[in-house]
Amino acid sequence: MFYQEDLPQTERRIGLLLGNEYAWPLAFEALIKKLGSHLNYQGRRFDFEIERLSIEPFDLRQHVAQHVIIDRLGYWHMTVREWLKKSALINDSHTVNNPFTFQSMEKHSAYCVMIRLGFDIPETWLVPQKSGIPPTSALA
Repeated sequence: MFYQEDLPQTERRIGLLLGNEYAWPLAFEALIKKLGSHLNYQGRRFDFEIERLSIEPFDLRQHVAQHVIIDRLGYWHMTVREWLKKSALINDSHTVNNPFTFQSMEKHSAYCVMIRLGFDIPETWLVPQKSGIPPTSALA
């Protein structure tokens, strides 16, 4: 019989990209805490670490430590969307609400693929726009 200490152990870091939400992340974090931050599944022990993320300007070569990212921002924010695509293409992170499902591949994603394949890509940063585009009226 296997004891919990004898099971092969796998650590997983889960990142939460959140908007103006309050109840959902608290409920998710409480659920993980109730599980004891680990789960035995198919003869393996999975230990979880949950962390809330914030995305700032980033280097495409910057390491992403999260194995799974639950995304609640990428649909609305281009910088977050590009960071999520980079994390999947270079660091093998898995994303819930994957940005590839609502945007076609373009320059930054292509750079990430080329970096992963070993091409010599110049240092590339993605910096968000300083301010949003002012709304315009169709009647003006």
